[in-house]
Amino acid sequence: MARWRELGRHIQALDDIGSIMSAMRSLAFIEVRRLAEGVARQQETVGAMRVAIDNLVAHYPEARPAVVPQRDVLVMIGSERGLCGDFDERIALSLNANAPSARLAVGSRLCLRLDEQGLAYDAIPGAAVIEDIPGVMLQIASAMRRFNQQDHDIRTGLVAIHHADDGAVRHTRILPVPVAPPKQCWRSKPILQLDPPQLHDMLLEHYVLASLNAILLASLLAENRRRLDQMSAALDRLHEQVDKLDRKRRRARQEAITEEVEIILLGQA
Repeated sequence: MARWRELGRHIQALDDIGSIMSAMRSLAFIEVRRLAEGVARQQETVGAMRVAIDNLVAHYPEARPAVVPQRDVLVMIGSERGLCGDFDERIALSLNANAPSARLAVGSRLCLRLDEQGLAYDAIPGAAVIEDIPGVMLQIASAMRRFNQQDHDIRTGLVAIHHADDGAVRHTRILPVPVAPPKQCWRSKPILQLDPPQLHDMLLEHYVLASLNAILLASLLAENRRRLDQMSAALDRLHEQVDKLDRKRRRARQEAITEEVEIILLGQA
């Protein structure tokens, strides 16, 4: 009889784990809905700012700085909470270990993967929910200032390695802004109240912040989609395991009852 009781306790423990996993899946689903709206809006903002910068440079070529960055800062966006499959491993594997770049890892789970590869990097905590993103952006900006000071204020490039909202790993260059014809050309030359280089620097600052915000939103969206898929698959496997254990428990209980009945019958005989 102890066998079927032991199976019952095991099933109860799995049911408790399933409740926790269901709650995590629900939270991931809510984050996906919230982030999907934010990603679309932020990408529109980045696109509009890029059009403004490209048109400014097209009409005022002197606005673009002539200094070429001597090295890049790689901002690697990983996960803070994990439970999202190979999300962080794919970011770590996409790195060129021999590239002469400073590395900034965002997310404690990604740091574990980078430690396994023996790579040097600076680290900051990642965003667990959408409300954490502004704080992460401030820490990235602080790290960029620190890198510039280490390089004696030489301009550095900025490249983000991240998951896009479709789940693919992307290497997105933010600085310097790639030279390209404007997607929407302004027919007339704009009349400026500021010097073109000064206006360009102001636009560039807002463009970098908007781009980082869009990338962090898209990465967190991809992370929660992966977590949602992982939790759904894990719950399906857990339910299958509970069903198998329940069938075993019923058979064990039936065998225990049969054994008790046989003992009683033998006693009467």
